[in-house]
This record gives sequence, structure tokens and C-alpha cells, in this order.
Amino acid sequence: MSRGKTDAFDVIRQPCGAGPQVPPGLPWLAEAARMLDASHDPGLAEGTARLSLVSRIDRALPFDLPWCGAFAAHCLRAGLPGTRRPWFYMRARPWLRWGAPAQPQLGALLVFWLRWKGGPFGHVGFCWGEDDDHFHVLGGNQRDRIAVERFPKARLIGCRWPEGVPRPNLQRRAPPHAAALTEHAEPEEAEAAAAG
Repeated sequence: MSRGKTDAFDVIRQPCGAGPQVPPGLPWLAEAARMLDASHDPGLAEGTARLSLVSRIDRALPFDLPWCGAFAAHCLRAGLPGTRRPWFYMRARPWLRWGAPAQPQLGALLVFWLRWKGGPFGHVGFCWGEDDDHFHVLGGNQRDRIAVERFPKARLIGCRWPEGVPRPNLQRRAPPHAAALTEHAEPEEAEAAAAG
């Protein structure tokens, strides 16, 4: 539900069943939702071969190859041709310097810390909704796939919006059970989420 406005975003469903329809003006989020719908298809959709390749490589290596940033870059470039991506865009934290600062809202690019707040590790994805304590994030490299997962709000380190694109300032409330808790949650975060 949006703050101060009522719209049909909370009740309209896409025919493929991925979830709420993406409102106009957020073409990068529409691309992310399209890829979420297609993620069960081994071939995915046109223009996503690199993401599929990165995912296959990631499973074959003894360490995690980050591709959350590659997913964000693909969606932004598909929705906003000509969008520049940050240097080393495959990682999460370079996205902290991309676009313009923003408040969390539907379609915003959210950057989270992983492992420890000041460390180099992170995650980036698009705001799909929120509950009291978590953002529901549509992103890549979430359990080695494109998915919606819940990330603790306390882990948010940055929120960005594409330069020059109007902000509709839509917030969508989502019930906690609408998405799984991220696999990167600490045990105490998982316990608190289970209790709440």
C-alpha cells in the first residue's frame, strides 16, 4: 500500500503468478519481475544468457561468485537503456555510489551489508515490499537464483534511485510469510523473524 495514496498495486496479480503487478514508470522493476516469472525456465529469456552462465559458474566454483549486481545492472539497462553501471558492478557495495540517494520505496535499489557492517561483503536488489522489520527484495543470487527474500531493515546501508527518473514514492506492505528470510540472516535474526 502506498503512503497517503491507495492504488491497485496490492491486489492486482500478474497472470504468471509472480506477485503484484508493477506500476507504470518502473521499467527496471518490470524486467526484474519478468525474469522472476521466467526463472523456472532453464533458458530464461532473451538477453539473460550471461546471468544464467554466471549462475552455472557460481555453482561449479568452491567459492561464491557474486552476481546480484549483474542482475541489477541487467534490469536497469533493459528498463532504462543507456544507464551507466558502476565500476565492478557485479558486487553490491559499488552500487552505493550509483544514481541518487533515495528513501526506500517500490523499485528502489537497496544495498545491504553481509557478515559485518564495515566489511566488503554485501547484497543489492530491488525493493519489492516491506513488513515491519524486513524489506522484501527482488534480486539475483538469492539462494543461487532470482527470487524475493526478506532482508532485515537493520542491514540496509544505502538506497539509490536512477538519476533523472521521477519517484512515485510507492510503498507496498507485505506480510512476513510472503517471502523467505535471506539465507544470510544471523541465527538471532532468524529467531526474531520466526517469533514475530
